[in-house]
Amino acid sequence: MPTATRSSYEDPTREDDGIELAQQAPPQSHSGLQRNSEHSTRYNEDDESAIFRSDHEAHAEEHMVTQKEDSWLKTIMGVSGNVLEWYDFAVFGYFSDILGSVFFPPNQDGHAAIVESFAVFGGAFFMRPIGGMMMGYIGDKYGSRKALTISIFLMAFPTFAMGCLPGYAQVGSLSIVLLTIVRLLQGLSVGGQLMSSLVFTLERHPKSKWGLYGSYVMAAANGGTLLGGLVASFIRRSLSEEALYAWGWRIPFLSGILVSFSGYYLKHHGGDDDQEHIHGDDTPKSAPIENPIKLAFSRANIRPLLSSIMVPLLWSSGFYLTFVWMAVFMSDLIDPPVPNSFLVNSASLFFSVCLIFPLAGILSDKFGRKRVMGLGGFLLAVFSPVLILVISQGSMASAFLSQFIMGIGLCLWGAPMMAWLAESFEPAARLTSVSIGYNIAQALGGGMAPAIATELVDRVGSTSPGYYLTIIASIALVGLCSVAPRSPVHFSVLNGEDDIIENGSPQEIKNRISSTTDDCDWDLQSENENDLL
Repeated sequence: MPTATRSSYEDPTREDDGIELAQQAPPQSHSGLQRNSEHSTRYNEDDESAIFRSDHEAHAEEHMVTQKEDSWLKTIMGVSGNVLEWYDFAVFGYFSDILGSVFFPPNQDGHAAIVESFAVFGGAFFMRPIGGMMMGYIGDKYGSRKALTISIFLMAFPTFAMGCLPGYAQVGSLSIVLLTIVRLLQGLSVGGQLMSSLVFTLERHPKSKWGLYGSYVMAAANGGTLLGGLVASFIRRSLSEEALYAWGWRIPFLSGILVSFSGYYLKHHGGDDDQEHIHGDDTPKSAPIENPIKLAFSRANIRPLLSSIMVPLLWSSGFYLTFVWMAVFMSDLIDPPVPNSFLVNSASLFFSVCLIFPLAGILSDKFGRKRVMGLGGFLLAVFSPVLILVISQGSMASAFLSQFIMGIGLCLWGAPMMAWLAESFEPAARLTSVSIGYNIAQALGGGMAPAIATELVDRVGSTSPGYYLTIIASIALVGLCSVAPRSPVHFSVLNGEDDIIENGSPQEIKNRISSTTDDCDWDLQSENENDLL
């Protein structure tokens, strides 16, 4: 079937129902399928000739798209930046108990120092929306490669600087200020890095495999978190407590400079982001580029933007509670503690979120994003309190199994979520929109979740963080099933208007509606169907 040219206002169709729709421009009028004038899309003759091509031209275009796919080396380097950058970002959480003693006043009541350390950890997340907006603007205007490269360098140097900071015993309260500054710079970097890497990767691969390639991006970030956990476990087991508090904690931060190598490669060998990669094949070279921040907050984009905040809340809160905070919870916050808690945490992270993540992405390509995500969200909403209760008993085997089950739920939610986020927005403002929504969710959910969970343990009980996760999962499911648009919405970039149009031919829309039984994805009445057609 000929593949229609992607215009500037077109966006990949979502495959929420497991049915891959060919990407097409808005259809022309057909007998019995007339749209009323206020919903019709305006075309001139040049537009029509550009949209409907011969089989030979369409085949050539499809082959050209394949040629635009990046080499595996570029893909690996773009994704490997995630591994090292998220290692840098997560290692703070794994050493939060030690950092609390080194950088904050001693002899505080309860777990106050750990709470303060997690508060600084969470403070970086409030810089992430700013970093996401900055890098998103750069990426949508000048290409995702440039945004990704800048963010990688911006992570490497603050992390290295953190390993050089003086402690509270040397400079008093100034140590807290310095620690907060470098952590905020880390947040600024990572706010733009992950989504830049996502868009950089997805826009260079077939849309039919976006679930798989999107899962690679997040799996690499999870791998960085796993690497941080393994390094933390190794250093804690290799050094005496005195050496660990004196200088051992600095080692993982000083090694963070290694992330700059992937940034160097992308800067000098990553190729150029041309207009076709950024704004679509049909965007005229001389056409003015709209401000992506303005487009991100336009009326047509508000509902997708709101859903892109609510949906990632479960991933951000769930991941940081399950695989960053949980290691400290198992070692310091429960009695008896879980033996070898950091190894248990790393093993469950590897076997669940790292190893199975691509499989969940493949499942979403085959069966649809929302179906797979809905299963994961239900699992976390219902079973999190019970699983955290089991972990709090102090058994090594039970803790591993419980973390593993929570990790499976996070896989089913997080892997399809990456492609779902990219499919929610059109190319002209995709990186900006995704970065803003995702990083606001990270600030609200992931950033403060460890501090909130620690406070809940002190004030309510050791199982209370499980109910907190149930509440977050419920909010995310509402965002996925009710707030997110049932079909992609688009606005005309070249005309500067918010013209909402439907994507796909009348027959495809009809087939999609008639074959769908998932009420979470579609709940269209007969009059709405007739209006669409």
